[in-house]
Amino acid sequence: MRLTKVKQCGYHVTQMPKDEINTMSDETKSRSPLRNWLPLLEGAIIVLFIALIVVFIHNGATQSNASSVTQAHEFIKKGDQDFAERDLGRAALAYWEAIRIIESAKREDKQRVDALGHELFHANLRVAEIYLHSSWIKDARSRLEHAARIKPDHVKVHLLRGKLERDIGERPSAANEFLAVIEKDPNHAEAHYLLGLLYRSNEQFENAVAHYKAAIKNDSELVELPFESQPIGLQARLQLARTYWKMLQDYRLIDREISEQEINMIGQMEEAAVAVLEEAVDRSPNFAEARTELIRQLVSRALIIERQGDTRPYDEALKVYERVVELDPTDADIWKKMGEIHAHFMHDKEAALKTFKEAYRIEPAPAILAEIENLEADLANEADQQEQ
Repeated sequence: MRLTKVKQCGYHVTQMPKDEINTMSDETKSRSPLRNWLPLLEGAIIVLFIALIVVFIHNGATQSNASSVTQAHEFIKKGDQDFAERDLGRAALAYWEAIRIIESAKREDKQRVDALGHELFHANLRVAEIYLHSSWIKDARSRLEHAARIKPDHVKVHLLRGKLERDIGERPSAANEFLAVIEKDPNHAEAHYLLGLLYRSNEQFENAVAHYKAAIKNDSELVELPFESQPIGLQARLQLARTYWKMLQDYRLIDREISEQEINMIGQMEEAAVAVLEEAVDRSPNFAEARTELIRQLVSRALIIERQGDTRPYDEALKVYERVVELDPTDADIWKKMGEIHAHFMHDKEAALKTFKEAYRIEPAPAILAEIENLEADLANEADQQEQ
């Protein structure tokens, strides 16, 4: 209908033409489906927008995790380099940063970072090693347990836990951990060596000898280890020689007559002890501890030979002393001892004079000078007698 304003400010209603009514009806019908689809289209656009946001965030997180993984690798690489150079402070900081990055990335996307389990294990274990070396036992144990959660039965976990137990005086627990290492890796030289130390401290010498020998056998390449002054194979030789020596001392203190079999065994142990020390010194001339032990055992052996009393043993003792001055040419006492054997038992005054002069060069003592003057006088008299 159409409204028409009249003079009295009222309205007059007139009838709309039929064709106009039909036209409006058709237009309304044509617009109704479009109005129905508009809410659905708007919802679809919103959903698509949200999906794009989610994808963007996910891609951003993925890139962030990938970046974190790369950073963690770099920090571990840096830590390993510092660790190898014995810069333990910097190494610990680098490993800790790697641990922080990996743990943070795992909270955001655990599955994507699971591949870093080995790196996380390595970093935790290295921090535990550094703490142990610094005698921070409690902190070392805590970090080790973090590593153990990742690989509870790993050889390195057992080995480090054994060292921790040893350092707090729990020797049986330490031995069990080292045995667990050998059960998984029978050729583990360090575990054999550490067991040898435990057995020797408990005076189980036969077991100690067996494990020292296994350590020597399984470290033929003399691999250098962190925190060790010498390779395990060399340290095992030193400790094996000391164990032999301790066993020899125990036999010498026996309050009974020693059997012929025991005498032969003592001789074999003496030779074996010197032999392994000679190997250690030969393969590492700067291994001062092995050199000192070898000299000590050689001097003791020479003194025992001297006590037997006839000329032949003195000759053998002289050979031992000659080896001693090869190892330490500055030992005036040994040069003096050699001079005495040459002069008083071997009756070789020229050799005696030579060795006494060497002793006097090292240590110009009046007693040595007197020996030299006496020998020179004797040799001069003998020369005069020969001329006459």
